Amino acid sequence: MRQYSGADVSGLTRFSKQKHPLYVGILGLIAIELSVVALLTVSCLYLMLTAPAWPPAGLEPAPLLWPSINLGLLIASMAAMRVAGNRITAGDRRGLIVGLLTAVSLHALVLVFRSLEMAAYDFRWDDHVYGSLMWTISGFHFTHVASAIVGTLVVAILAVKGYFTPERQLGVVVDTLYWNFVSAAWIPFYLALYWGPRLI
Repeated sequence: MRQYSGADVSGLTRFSKQKHPLYVGILGLIAIELSVVALLTVSCLYLMLTAPAWPPAGLEPAPLLWPSINLGLLIASMAAMRVAGNRITAGDRRGLIVGLLTAVSLHALVLVFRSLEMAAYDFRWDDHVYGSLMWTISGFHFTHVASAIVGTLVVAILAVKGYFTPERQLGVVVDTLYWNFVSAAWIPFYLALYWGPRLI
């Protein structure tokens, strides 16, 4: 019988969670995207403060109902992801799956309501700068919510297959970081787009 020689690698050190390349990489990605969020928000505020009328004459400020409901859904989804992370830390795989799918469902509702809201815009993206900002920011956030759903569904499939354990949950941690960023990014957009025209 043929025998192979090997090395015992059980004593090798492992990356701690906060030093793992995947963890550092997602923080870098969030930092880059955070700069885009800040740029869009500041651009919106600058144009709002310097334009003769905001929104342009003949337009009312965008309705608050659906964006406010979406804000509530996004915050609730962050809580669901927190619960999911806590459950896998406790070794509860079913709780992880339920938390992940709950969060995905809440984000899916956000996409539905955002689609209805955008479909009701009575201006095109190229009608004026107000329209350009509304479409750009809404589309930017829509795309990120959709990408967070795809990523979390992959994590949920891995969870169903039993990949994650209390000791092996980096994928859940990284996915939760990005999820929370995407959800919280709506707060400055919501304030600038929907409350700004009413308060300034």
